[in-house]
Amino acid sequence: MGIKEDIEEYVDYIKFEKGLSENTVLAYNSDLKEFFKSLEWVDYKNVTEDDILRYIEKLKQGKESTLLRKVTSIRTFYTYLFKSGKIDEIPTENLDNLKKSSYMPEVLSLDEIKSIILAIDSSLRGKRDKLILQLLVATGARISEILGLKIEDIDENMQFIKIKGKGNKLRIIPLYKEISEEVYFYLKNIRNKIAKDPLSFLLFDGVSRTTFWKRVKIYAKNAGIKKNVYPHIFRHSMATLMIKNGADLRIVQEILGHSSISTTEIYTHIGNSDLKNIYNRIGIGEDLDV
Repeated sequence: MGIKEDIEEYVDYIKFEKGLSENTVLAYNSDLKEFFKSLEWVDYKNVTEDDILRYIEKLKQGKESTLLRKVTSIRTFYTYLFKSGKIDEIPTENLDNLKKSSYMPEVLSLDEIKSIILAIDSSLRGKRDKLILQLLVATGARISEILGLKIEDIDENMQFIKIKGKGNKLRIIPLYKEISEEVYFYLKNIRNKIAKDPLSFLLFDGVSRTTFWKRVKIYAKNAGIKKNVYPHIFRHSMATLMIKNGADLRIVQEILGHSSISTTEIYTHIGNSDLKNIYNRIGIGEDLDV
């Protein structure tokens, strides 16, 4: 799906679900097309806060009300993409001079996460998908980061994994006992039977983020979960659980790979140090060992 289709979906959303007026919908649609036309060769899903700031700077000579509307249209569009699981982070999130979105990401409880994992079938692909979900929750990583893992990123003693994030920034995430055992079992008993790429840890059937997103929705539906479930919600849930149970915001920032702590602060809407202590406090390892 490209920019044209995503804008059309967004327009339908603000018109039929949010109930915005026809004039507002037309204005937002026009604002977005104008903004993306100005970006030229920048992919709309890779837009940065600097791209938006440069665009806003060009608009400052016009009416303030028009500027605020254009900013709102951009912000709400990216919030919609984020909420739909189509992007990992909102590019307007760290901008001090933009009005912050009131959207707080929906999260899953541990019971809901466990029920989704239990709904996965026992096929080889199902066992692989189960491990992906466990890793998403255990590490708070983005789905693209988990799907991109290589064998060399897994510690030989299964004590930690290396995550290569945005901008090729590397972060080391420790694995608690239960997930370490799951990784070992997968490597020992499953991966060699199905892997085509000798270097890849999890990919063996050409799964993409979009394909996995569809599978997650099926698993959630089979588990009876009514919430909008998508891969990135497991990252939200992990972050919220950690903060709710006393993890320092700076530690959560490092684990998630956020460049700014203000991005991490979005998770403090539910709850107010060592990562393994937090795991134990939450009981996350035991609950995910299903």
